[in-house]
Formats: sequence, structure tokens, C-alpha cells
Amino acid sequence: MTTEAVLEPDVAVLDRAIVAGGRPTARRTARLLLVDGDPIVRFGLRQLFAPDPELAVVGEAASPRDALVVADRCPPDVVILDVDLGRGDSAGVELARMLLERHRGVRVLVLTGCRDREVMLRTVRLGVHGYLRKSAETADVLRAVHSLLRGESVFDSRGRAGLDVPGPEVLRDEDRPAVRQLGGAMLTDRENQVLRLLAVGMSNREIGVRLLISEATVKFHVRNLRDKLEVRRRTEIVYTATRQGIV
Repeated sequence: MTTEAVLEPDVAVLDRAIVAGGRPTARRTARLLLVDGDPIVRFGLRQLFAPDPELAVVGEAASPRDALVVADRCPPDVVILDVDLGRGDSAGVELARMLLERHRGVRVLVLTGCRDREVMLRTVRLGVHGYLRKSAETADVLRAVHSLLRGESVFDSRGRAGLDVPGPEVLRDEDRPAVRQLGGAMLTDRENQVLRLLAVGMSNREIGVRLLISEATVKFHVRNLRDKLEVRRRTEIVYTATRQGIV
């Protein structure tokens, strides 16, 4: 197998960053893995991260297979990947799923030119921690990586370079549905808002912070959603709403 993974030189740089003069630094350098089919994009990302002492690119790959090899040899803290890896979007989405399953604690930032809203929602439902388009400013990409390392999530919610930090919101204003018909019931605007945030994996507390309402109020809306969708569990809300074309 011919691989485009770059490992040993960058690993050596990482080791020097961790151990300076024989003593560990106060903050461990974060390991980054770059996955993109375009060599010039990978080069540009390496150049972007190189001056940052808290970040070190420990590997890169152009295909899902190579990405998994690199990740297994040198587990990254953050993976920056494009869902379009020359084999359709499904290859990149599947790679994101496998990385999240195989490497506990890894943070995944999708950086892509793909404008397909359904692809974005699929990756978010898998549990990726960020989604930016390649039209984003380089400063926004760098800021997004540091946000992920702080445990935050970053999504380009408006189809442009603006970032919403820390709470994720993956639907643009024009995508926001009006009140929707569910059998004999109607979803209110607030229920639609709660449903969209449930769809990206937010907890009741996070939804409350995002919408500036109490956690008890969020629970009230979640209970109403269960009743209107005729499901028994919270986990079934998004699944049922997706099948009905609501999310």
C-alpha cells in the first residue's frame, strides 16, 4: 500500500515540544491529524498550525484507509478532515464514524467545501465536534481547533465564515422550519427550536443555555415532543422526526 501519511518527522517535533530541556512543558502539545485529498490544502493547514506552540501536526493522509493507519500509529487529539475524499461524501462520513468509535476522546473537525446540508447533519449526528466550510478565514480555523481542545463545539451555521462558540447550531436561518403539522398536532416555534438542538446532540442544560430558558422548561418541551411524535423515549424523538422529514 502506498501511503501519503507523514509521521516520523512530525512525531519527533512533537516529542521536542513535550520535553523541553528534559522537563515537560506546562501544557502538552496537541496532536493534529490532517485528512484531505488535496495536497495543497494539507500543506496550507500545516503552514497555518506550524507557528502555534500548542499544536503539532503528527500525520496527514489523503484517503480513509491511510487516515486510520496514521491514527492507529499515533493517536491524535484533533482530526481535521474533508468529507469529500474523492469517493463521494459517504467515504468521509464513514471515516468520521470510525475515528470516533476507535479513538475515545478524539475531537473531529470537518473542514469541507461540501454545501450539502444533509451531509452536514449526518456528520453532526455521528458526534463530530465541529463543521466549517473551506471558505472560512484561516483565523477562524485556528480558533476552531483551540475551541475543540477546550471541549467546545464549533459549527459554521450561516454558510459562511462566522463561528458560533461554544454552542452548536447547524441550521441556517433559511432552513428553519415554520410550525409543522404532525398528524393532528402542531409543533410550536419553541418546540421546533428544541427539536433542532436535540438533533445535534445537545443536553437539556445546553439547550436551556442556548435558548435562554430554564432546564425545567426544556424538559417540558421535550415531553411535549414525545407526546406529539407518539414516542416513549427521548432518544426516539430525533429518529422519528427525521423519518417524517421534520428535521
